[in-house]
Amino acid sequence: MTAEDLRLLLCGTQEVSMHQMQNYTSFVDESSAPPDVLQKFKNWFWSICHKLNNQEKQDLIFFWTGSPTLPSSEDGFQPMPTVMVRPADDVHLPTANTCISRLYVPLYASKKMLKMKLLTAIKYKNFGFV
Repeated sequence: MTAEDLRLLLCGTQEVSMHQMQNYTSFVDESSAPPDVLQKFKNWFWSICHKLNNQEKQDLIFFWTGSPTLPSSEDGFQPMPTVMVRPADDVHLPTANTCISRLYVPLYASKKMLKMKLLTAIKYKNFGFV
């Protein structure tokens, strides 16, 4: 094992790959929305995440998991990240439970609202207390 291999095992990677995160993430519906609405919401979520700059991606991962970096392999995610889609609510911000890598996101009415609320939540990095 090289020094770089050890660093990756201990620290993960600094460059956040949203494709990697997307592959590891599951969604759980708590909103009772129709399947087409949920799919649109998932598409909005990943579209926003992919367009974040690397610092915003690190802030999101930190807010969601408690770590500013992704693990070097799928085995490093324990538990695997989950997005809980909450009932429709344009007032509250997303929250997170970092111990179980769970992000709670209300079913916002628009992509613009989702982006604004997500960026506001990660800006303050207060986990579930925003």
